[in-house]
Amino acid sequence: MVVLALTIGVVWSMPDAEFKRRLLPVLQPVAVATGLEQDWRMYAPEPLGRLEFVEVRVIMANGVQRVWTPPRGDRVLGAFTWYHWQKLKENLVREPTIRVDMAHWVVRQVTELTERAARVQMVLRTELLPAPGTDGPRTVTEEILYDEILAGGQ
Repeated sequence: MVVLALTIGVVWSMPDAEFKRRLLPVLQPVAVATGLEQDWRMYAPEPLGRLEFVEVRVIMANGVQRVWTPPRGDRVLGAFTWYHWQKLKENLVREPTIRVDMAHWVVRQVTELTERAARVQMVLRTELLPAPGTDGPRTVTEEILYDEILAGGQ
């Protein structure tokens, strides 16, 4: 029984392939009767097709560029704080109205009182992932979400 349950679990977790299609008719009656026919795609029906990263670039009056990225946190508490920054990143991509405030906040974070920021840019960097099971190259693109020349410094 244990071997049968493990076999069903493994077969149902496999990607669609000829081997799986041949075993399904044999295993399906037992799987349905025992509740082992879980379709794990319901938890991630469409795998991620791209990764998104937001960074804010602050160009100082002297030409030095500082780049701010959302914090990842440490190994212990990072998982708890990561979600906050992940949701902020998603909203920055979707909601143009919040970008100006975020850009100005970052300028304040990365400049000292004696420094002057001349420009701020918010950039969305996307990395297209190859289809599962392929080793194609990753395509990286950048899109400027917000760009402001700061008159008088921030």
